[in-house]
Amino acid sequence: MNTYRHFIHGLLAPCLYALPLACHATTAAEDEMNKAPMPHASLGSHGPTVKVHLVSANGYLEGRPADATRLSMLHAEVDDCVRRNSASGAASKPPRAWPDHVDSQRIDTYAAVNRTIHYSSALAYGVNPLDCSLLETRRNTARLHSSLGTCDIDLRGKTARGACDATGQASARPPVRLPGLTPAQIDAIERSGASNPAMAAFTAAMRSHAPAAAGEHKTILGLECEVHPNPFDPAGKICESLGGTFASLDVPGDLKQSGMALETTSIAGIQMRATKAQLDTLVGNAVFTPYLAGGFRITNTGGRP
Repeated sequence: MNTYRHFIHGLLAPCLYALPLACHATTAAEDEMNKAPMPHASLGSHGPTVKVHLVSANGYLEGRPADATRLSMLHAEVDDCVRRNSASGAASKPPRAWPDHVDSQRIDTYAAVNRTIHYSSALAYGVNPLDCSLLETRRNTARLHSSLGTCDIDLRGKTARGACDATGQASARPPVRLPGLTPAQIDAIERSGASNPAMAAFTAAMRSHAPAAAGEHKTILGLECEVHPNPFDPAGKICESLGGTFASLDVPGDLKQSGMALETTSIAGIQMRATKAQLDTLVGNAVFTPYLAGGFRITNTGGRP
């Protein structure tokens, strides 16, 4: 499955939840993460240009217990901490601004015809038991993958491991795609070659890649997308972009369906909504090689055999 399907539904407005304390507001760290430029803006346009589909999506971890419940628990934990410190004479520094979400995320995806890179920023909140302030845990990672393998990048720790070559896997093979035949066409082929083992194997492959039934269509950021079940949560939905001159790396079937996740809902997992989306746009190849920006330690650079 595409890791870009791990995105999250759009950020909820402040004051949505009935919390025991005053209405919360987005923290400075959340605001910074949500409004940061996309990676290609800071990496520049070094090297040859590459045609990509790009999506920047903001959201949060819903999970169980739900995000709203965990926000209430965060408020209650701060309240308890302040009461304990008051009773013992210790100083307290409760937060002046509350996060919109306990665990918020942003994922920027760049999908070329033969490779994809996902930039992930995550911000999680807890309570400092000493002074009742909020603790912020941040992660900034990226993952580049293609037929050559996977390169896992820690953008904060400045390490990269895996198939992290000097070109950002530019030589990777595009996926081999089977024709998008209809079930009726597959039946006809199967009947005409019933005694041919090779044809039987071909039709079996066709059936395993048969096009899914058309779902509801939506328009997000001016792009049409089609709603399908969320493969990570049967109760959720994913709206995948249509159009574009090529399909994203892991999308089977019709080459005309770009397949970028513009919206994802989930009861138990991640919610997302795209804040920026463009199909068939040009970026510098450096967006696929953030580990070449300097100061990175790169290990195990071999690709797949």
